[in-house]
Amino acid sequence: MKLTFSSLTARFTSSAFWQFIFLMFVTNGPCIFLFLPLQKATAHGNHRSSSHRLVFPVRLSYTKPYLRASFSFERSRNTFFPFLPSYARIFFHQRGWISRITLWKRGQSDRSVVKILHIHTLPVISGSGINTFLTMKGMRGSRYESVLACAPGGPLMDLIQRHGMEVKPVPSLVQPLHPLKDSLAVLDLTRHLLRRPCHIVHTHNSKAGFVGRLSAKLARVPVIVHTVHGFAFHDQEPLWRRILFRNLERIAAHWCDKMIFISQPLVDWALRERIGHPEKMVRIYSGIEPERFRPVSEQEKRAIRQKWGLGEEDAVIGIVSKLWKGKGHELLIRAFQRIKREKAEARLVIVGEGSLRESLRSLVRRLDLAHDVIFTGFLADVPQILATFDVAVLPSYFEGMGRVLLEAMAMGKPVVGTRVGGIPDLIEEDVNGYLVSPGNEEELAAALLKILNNKSLAAKMGEAGRKKMTERFSADTMVRSIEKVYLELLERKGVSFDS
Repeated sequence: MKLTFSSLTARFTSSAFWQFIFLMFVTNGPCIFLFLPLQKATAHGNHRSSSHRLVFPVRLSYTKPYLRASFSFERSRNTFFPFLPSYARIFFHQRGWISRITLWKRGQSDRSVVKILHIHTLPVISGSGINTFLTMKGMRGSRYESVLACAPGGPLMDLIQRHGMEVKPVPSLVQPLHPLKDSLAVLDLTRHLLRRPCHIVHTHNSKAGFVGRLSAKLARVPVIVHTVHGFAFHDQEPLWRRILFRNLERIAAHWCDKMIFISQPLVDWALRERIGHPEKMVRIYSGIEPERFRPVSEQEKRAIRQKWGLGEEDAVIGIVSKLWKGKGHELLIRAFQRIKREKAEARLVIVGEGSLRESLRSLVRRLDLAHDVIFTGFLADVPQILATFDVAVLPSYFEGMGRVLLEAMAMGKPVVGTRVGGIPDLIEEDVNGYLVSPGNEEELAAALLKILNNKSLAAKMGEAGRKKMTERFSADTMVRSIEKVYLELLERKGVSFDS
């Protein structure tokens, strides 16, 4: 076969070529090009069609101090072969450019352990962070090896490491949109996946979901799973932002094998916005550890209240959440001002950290509520502070599920939340709490007062909430459901393991 300048130019301007350049870059390896004019003439002297595949095996072996591997190539005729670094095994197939890359470490088998990389945007303890931690913890053992990739520092990293699990810091994985850092995060994660291959990449949240799924797709990870804890856009957002994030979510949905939704309203929202195919969707409720969240005695409750300067007769409203605009803290403070006019002994406890801390403190001072509102900051021992509440509230404008309400239900507390996201899945009207319209200060104040003014109703709602939680929302149920998804996808992809 005669190679011409134009034919070479066509090859080097193809998308496959640039994909190869990207892979060469992230693996830090040199490249050698080998052109193999594999043509086979028929009996009549004509070339066979390109669908005729010839197997041309090339085997190389190379040893580094800690790595050893070989190459195997199989490709249709008339194609150039790039040689990636010597610690990769690459199988070229007729359709597609690279169908599989597997890196091998000496003395380590990939046939006995399912390797999972969880990717989370920020190392903070939030609902999605706790879900990720419980999933990793529940699957820890001889069969699974889980690693968390997230931004460095923060309580979530500390929590994961305290329980003996590995963390991969990704400094460029920041929450707000940042084209440069986002690109660096894709490169960093792809490089990590090529150097330390895994069988499953499981992403969480919108930002990590886009960056992580793209990285996993580039690294040819066999199974890609994404959990939707909530979407980055909602009806109150500006139009341009809704359009941008909706389209990004639609694109990323094509890069994964399964999308896990933590509530039914999130599934309905995704279908309405045409994000993902229904066959890819599965609903798995968030779970908590019932043994950690349990009702406390009145004596324990009094002792904990004394620690925070709360009296036995105080009517305590509590919220546990990040301090940012989507959670409705400002609305709650204004509703609390209404409550104080009717119930002088009412107190408000705000647990959490975030960008709105100072502005919320300023609002409390302006409304002359400084002596009645307590800001605790971040607290690791959530069950202890929940024990001081008479009612837990979450007046969010949008919400994936509302884990804090689930935790409060486990503690035997009545709950009040807004009709957004997955909150209606948790609260049954007049059974274990009340639902109110998002942004409605008057409704919120009225619902909280109903509970504070009727202790027998509050106790009845608390019992109903704990019963519902233990029946439907345990961490073990969540973990086993996720494990089932993993195993089904691995079997579908033909990935098997030694017993």
